Amino acid sequence: MKSNDKQLSPEPIKGHSAEEATEVTQAVYLTQGEIHAIQKALLFLKFECEETASLLYAGSPLLNSALSKMREIDVNSEFIQKFHARPNPHAAAFMREKLERSYAEEHVPHERTEEQLAEIWRNCMFPFPTDTPEPGS
Repeated sequence: MKSNDKQLSPEPIKGHSAEEATEVTQAVYLTQGEIHAIQKALLFLKFECEETASLLYAGSPLLNSALSKMREIDVNSEFIQKFHARPNPHAAAFMREKLERSYAEEHVPHERTEEQLAEIWRNCMFPFPTDTPEPGS
């Protein structure tokens, strides 16, 4: 840790509950290299990591939001936005198989509505567009 870095307390931000604290914004300064590294790590977690436990993070709306913000400020933003604007059949097949394995591994199967399945699919497939809800359709 650098001498000017402050270590944050695990306690909620003053005047906010733990839940409210997740909505408070704070400035973070990252180098372009750090931005690329975090983006690559999140995309690896989503579309290359075989572990079904990674779906907890791969489908996280909070991590998707962070990824979206990093993509906007990336020096290669225009290229990244164009690349992810097209459906990716390879990523979709990988995610479909990973989700199906995850559902099959559940000790107690969860009942999910079609709307919930579609939301899970969209979150897991972000930043790629999705045309149809998967799987369970």
